Amino acid sequence: MSEMAPASWGHASRHYAEGGVTGIPAKAAGAPSPMERRWAELLEKATPGVRDTVERTYKQWNGILRDYMRTETALRLTVGDEAQAVPVRVVAGMPRPFAQVIEQFDGLEWLLLNRARVEDAQRGSRFMLDNYGSLLGEVPDDAEVAEPEHLIAVENTAAELLKLLEKIDAVKRIIGIEEDVLGAYFFRVPEIRLYWMVIGIIASALDVSPEALTIVVLTHELAHAYTHLGRDIDNEQWDTGAFAGSDLDIVEGLAQFYTNVICQRLEPRMPGALRAYKALLEKQSGSYRAHLDWVGGEERGGEIVRVAMIECRSQRMTESAKFGQAIDRHRKQVKGREKPVKAQATGAPGNSGMSGSA
Repeated sequence: MSEMAPASWGHASRHYAEGGVTGIPAKAAGAPSPMERRWAELLEKATPGVRDTVERTYKQWNGILRDYMRTETALRLTVGDEAQAVPVRVVAGMPRPFAQVIEQFDGLEWLLLNRARVEDAQRGSRFMLDNYGSLLGEVPDDAEVAEPEHLIAVENTAAELLKLLEKIDAVKRIIGIEEDVLGAYFFRVPEIRLYWMVIGIIASALDVSPEALTIVVLTHELAHAYTHLGRDIDNEQWDTGAFAGSDLDIVEGLAQFYTNVICQRLEPRMPGALRAYKALLEKQSGSYRAHLDWVGGEERGGEIVRVAMIECRSQRMTESAKFGQAIDRHRKQVKGREKPVKAQATGAPGNSGMSGSA
């Protein structure tokens, strides 16, 4: 494809389209920027060992998530003796778009990374106020106990800090970048990179576990890799130019659709993943919510989306409107096939034309 529209998923302006540049300019010299160092230190205090957690989670779940992805998409990175490698790396630093937004919260790092503690302080002070009489009856007479007005002050202070967090709405502003920044699929390499610092920061802000959020991010990026490079039953892949030139709604919508499906499948084994997916989705907008309009809960959504995706790939479809039309068309076809199956299952007339009644 000659010229790519700025709204295309793989436009050159997007950090993962470059194939080599992963961080803000300071990383070119191989050293973290002062901002990155500050965030890393504060993140380690707020969530000790978060880098190791992201690394351990990726290694534990990578193979499992790929199995799920193969099942749900019916696409393979390995066919016979031919294998398409898409390695995963856990990397330090921040992708450029994330760094440009997060620097706006200079001085508020401690608050963004400790929201859960502030909420605990608010709930804890209210709990002690509500049970102040019982509290006095249980502690020694010579114990130093806070006066009710002091507890009220703590509760009010926590409430004000939470209002400040809501006002700045850092997570929504970060997620509003409309670009994968917790992890990214570098399709020209190809390689998946997980940004452990970003995952740690967003996990703290959303009050979800880093493990669960790592699974969500890895699943999303694997969905990009499989929908792009996975081979269908005809041994075909998605042409890289068409993939990169496709509207964000198509590429991100597919990744979000399969992330949702797989997080639901993981519910018995890792219930936190679905919670993390939903907490992130609540803050997302635009292309990251495109999949919500594709299929309803009672429909055979996996089949509908999968067939539409294969059509999109084979016809080098790049416009989201046309993809939506493909979804609608295949929805009607699936519903048409369901009717005789439902009739036979309930004892209603089949194709014989008999009424079924005595």
